[in-house]
Amino acid sequence: MRESILKDEKIIEKLSELIKEGRDLGRKLNTEEYLGYSSSSQSENVSLYPRAIKWSRDSTNLLKLRFGANSRYLGDFVDEINRKAGERGGRFYKENIANATAIIEHVRDAMVTGLTEDLFYKRELQVFSDLLDQALEFLEHGHTIAAAIYGRIVLETTVREYARKEGVEEKKFDQVIIKLRQKGIIQKPIESSLRANYQLGSLAAHGDKNFEDYSKSGIREYLNFIRDKVLTL
Repeated sequence: MRESILKDEKIIEKLSELIKEGRDLGRKLNTEEYLGYSSSSQSENVSLYPRAIKWSRDSTNLLKLRFGANSRYLGDFVDEINRKAGERGGRFYKENIANATAIIEHVRDAMVTGLTEDLFYKRELQVFSDLLDQALEFLEHGHTIAAAIYGRIVLETTVREYARKEGVEEKKFDQVIIKLRQKGIIQKPIESSLRANYQLGSLAAHGDKNFEDYSKSGIREYLNFIRDKVLTL
């Protein structure tokens, strides 16, 4: 948790730098309406392109790093950068930069006040972590079925909430992880591991006699997978 806080502090600091740069570019760039009418104004605008390109890429990469490739924040920023203001259209007019900078400022303020889009997910992760601790406690006292059922609840609910955050919603759990893999959000080995561990939990939940084949150490490995690979998604 402390590492996450420090990371967010650095991201907020970087966002503030990008806001300052965006405002400066917004003051110096020409509007779409006047670009092209004067060779001097056009030259001045073009000379700022390298800065604007770097600013745009830095902003895009930071939003993607913090909120994911399918984030609403990233999508809004990209939409503003690429918005056409007229028939000539194009990027890096005063309007594009000003609107995109406003998006970054909104994100920075949301992070400072703790109102980012993944706040609810973070709170849920704490609940899931507590449930997993209870599962491990059950296991230590020999209640293997209860431990496995609790583990399945944590595994399925965490993955479904993570998928929803990434824009993936399906009725069947198998379809959820398939979609996550197809979109490149998880890789094939993780997909296979999720399926296998979900099956173990399902055997316990359904009272299947095949659950008896799993040893205490096997169930502990299953719970450790959930802790190390699922709760860290």
